[in-house]
Amino acid sequence: MIRFPGSNFRTLAVLLAMLLPMHAQSACTWNEPGRIWDYTGSIDGKYPIRMSLVFGAGELNGVYVYASQLRDIRIRGQIGKDGNVRIDEYGSDGRISARFTGAFPERDPQGRYGDSVLACEVLVGIWQMLDGKRAPVPFYLSAEGAISGKLSNRYGAIGATSNQAVHAPAEHFWRALKAGDRNAVAAEIRYPIKVTLNGKIKTLRNAAELLAVYDAVFTPDYRKAIAAAIPRNMFVRDEGAMLGNGQVWFGANGKVIALNNF
Repeated sequence: MIRFPGSNFRTLAVLLAMLLPMHAQSACTWNEPGRIWDYTGSIDGKYPIRMSLVFGAGELNGVYVYASQLRDIRIRGQIGKDGNVRIDEYGSDGRISARFTGAFPERDPQGRYGDSVLACEVLVGIWQMLDGKRAPVPFYLSAEGAISGKLSNRYGAIGATSNQAVHAPAEHFWRALKAGDRNAVAAEIRYPIKVTLNGKIKTLRNAAELLAVYDAVFTPDYRKAIAAAIPRNMFVRDEGAMLGNGQVWFGANGKVIALNNF
């Protein structure tokens, strides 16, 4: 079993036992250095996060981001021979500042995968600051999908020069939509663009045409779905980078290339 210096091991063991009642640890043996696995979930049940991991022979490398901050936090870890997981979180000074301690359960404690036997699809455990200023809290993460690529530029497949080339405009669009800044939203879209109006597909040729039907395109439910997504470290394929469940797609320069408002 992996031991964790600087932590109250007995307390963590009790908390982990509470999180994983009646669930054996899975045999997570993924070794895919050319793939990035993305997980979504939360810390303490109230802080949504998105974690991107690369699995390599028991080693874990990646980043994670809080939905409220949209800033990549570097992480590195390992999977012990007994299945226990430790993922260290690094601060801006390069020092370890926090730690995820947990396991990949054989079955999902939240039941999202039913009774399916899992490998590395779910990660649960305890997150704690190493300075001891706050009590350890639980975390839960579920795999959303995987892409081929590198952490340094996950959007290379669509021709992006860097992650930030996509993230900066995507985040601007997302924040503008949440703030109700219609002109800023319209400015982050590549035209012409197709939208669904009254059940029919309509092509909008410029920002003025979008603004004229803005409320019909960005309905309350559509805005809510976009706001709930995290515009960072997104799923990517040849068509672009996908926000949420495909509500919005971005191109290599971060401009919106598709609005799936149906």
